Amino acid sequence: MNNELHEILYYYNEEGYERYDLSEVQLLEKKDFDRIKKLKHLLHHEDRYMAYQAMLILLAWSIPEGFELLDRFIVEKWDDKESFEPHRLHNQDNVYDIITNALYVSTFNGKNEQELFPYIKQFLLLYGEQFFESNLKDFLLKKDCGPLLTEIEQAMRTALENKRYYQASQLFPVLVHYDKSRFNVYRDIFRPLISKDNRIAYNMDEAEKNNPNVSI
Repeated sequence: MNNELHEILYYYNEEGYERYDLSEVQLLEKKDFDRIKKLKHLLHHEDRYMAYQAMLILLAWSIPEGFELLDRFIVEKWDDKESFEPHRLHNQDNVYDIITNALYVSTFNGKNEQELFPYIKQFLLLYGEQFFESNLKDFLLKKDCGPLLTEIEQAMRTALENKRYYQASQLFPVLVHYDKSRFNVYRDIFRPLISKDNRIAYNMDEAEKNNPNVSI
């Protein structure tokens, strides 16, 4: 990567705080017009990873061209052709979870969650087969995603069917957050799975906090 590309994608300088970090660039309050123009140009880069990284910034900044590339990314299944966000521990591509975080940031730049529901629905359809670390869960909890309750429950069930037990359990507190009656439905499903992955206990505890009238 040449220096110019590195500056466009990673350079952050705001209020005397300077570093190179794409996630910080996504959070910039002042968006430079020239930088936006260069990022739009990068969307057509022959290296798809470069285009993808430019897309993450433009998504976070609510720039339409970023969403146009995301549509292509999903339809053309770029993630089937290469790995964009290999997880440091689990050796799986966390790309849609990272994209979800960019969508979350976009809600502070003019997007509302309802506009993003088509993407979130797509990711929930993938949830049972793709790796998601935690950003999708956070989005579903922090934004008003009650209208997606059916899709959330189906994603959790598909993850269970595919033996992604911990990932399924991440949606348990989300489900209970929107419908407390679901706690009793799934408590006895997740409880024995703790022996397979003790991290499930944390999600069960979180679900219980969302439904304080019951006990695990």
